[in-house]
Amino acid sequence: MHAALALLVFLLLSSTASASAKTLVGIQGIGPAHLSSDIVTAKRAHLGAIRVQAFWAAIEPDGAGSYDQGELSQLDQTVDRAARSGLKVILFADGTPCWASSAPRKGNCSGSTSSAVYRYPPSDPQTFAAFSKFLVQRYGAKLGAYEVWNEPDHSNELYWAGPDKVAKYVALDKAVYPAVKQVAPKLPVLAGSFVGSNGAWLQAMYTVGIKGFYDGLAVHFYDVPLYALKNTRTIQQHNGDSKPLWLTEFGWSSCYRRGGPSVLLEHACLTTTGQRNATTDVIKAVSRTSWVKAAVVYTMRDESTAYRFGLLDSRGKAKPLLTGLTKLLAKPVRSSLPAPHIRLSVRKGHLVASGTASITDFYNLQVKANGQLRFRATLRTDRFGKFRIVMPTVIPRSGVTATFRSTWSSRTARAHR
Repeated sequence: MHAALALLVFLLLSSTASASAKTLVGIQGIGPAHLSSDIVTAKRAHLGAIRVQAFWAAIEPDGAGSYDQGELSQLDQTVDRAARSGLKVILFADGTPCWASSAPRKGNCSGSTSSAVYRYPPSDPQTFAAFSKFLVQRYGAKLGAYEVWNEPDHSNELYWAGPDKVAKYVALDKAVYPAVKQVAPKLPVLAGSFVGSNGAWLQAMYTVGIKGFYDGLAVHFYDVPLYALKNTRTIQQHNGDSKPLWLTEFGWSSCYRRGGPSVLLEHACLTTTGQRNATTDVIKAVSRTSWVKAAVVYTMRDESTAYRFGLLDSRGKAKPLLTGLTKLLAKPVRSSLPAPHIRLSVRKGHLVASGTASITDFYNLQVKANGQLRFRATLRTDRFGKFRIVMPTVIPRSGVTATFRSTWSSRTARAHR
């Protein structure tokens, strides 16, 4: 059975703005191991950017201004190779070195250091501001944007641990923004870098005073990215914020296997075709939206049995995702999110609404009889892009009209019985 997650709540969201500028589509996961071939793959796929990590703890391990030349050389190669190929770099830095970390019981930072130390923010935000300034000054026009940290709101605390997360992150961003602008006034500085789609983290940052200290908000939305983008935009509008969103991480894992688990490591397992369709659906949708400036796919290569997010499998073989992106981006994206479909039937005395739609969004279902609303739900499809809702017996089985509407695009399908 193709079940859908139904919520008996209607989500009122603002309409999607029309597109005005080309959305920057990029890829994450290009590193030293396959640098040359992955850059070639990115270019052949007509991608315009790569997202690259600068791991602070490795680059500046022993104190302010003391740089590991080997680590810097690797980062230099990645940035330079991308620039020579016409790819902009969205650079982000995270991972606090022991000497700057606010981690409790970190010791005297001599010898080997527990990885937990890297997860804590710096005790003095100015240390990271200085590091950020160094990076931006070093790479200059090769950068397409600088993203302040990585997923500080994530509950796993892999990148940001400890108390007072919101206040400390806002303090960090307020230190970084003027430091970067001093050396690169036109470079977009991206704040937030959050995964939470319900708006709580963003609202908390507004309350603490982050507004005005960024040129865009970086978001990492998996699962239902279009709904998450639109909900985040609504929170922005409520706070008088018109800065664009940069979707700097999104994607799906092609970990589906017949008889295997439906979810691995908190991500739904899609077929390779489903992975391609979901990814290209998002790019089609945001390319028609002026306030989403970038969409960065995670990642170039499959990483494990569970994490099969790649354009390439673990052997470097192209997946349908790569061919789908290449075809889509070969010319300006003019297509839109696929239209939803719905049909009504009767099974065992119940009215049944079923159909198909993109897995990237939420949908509003309404059923009326004689012009009166009898049923409504907000739902998403299953991982195959299908839904099936069995109505209560009180819903008539004839003389009814169902409407099924995308919350992102408002495209609507109708069925009568």
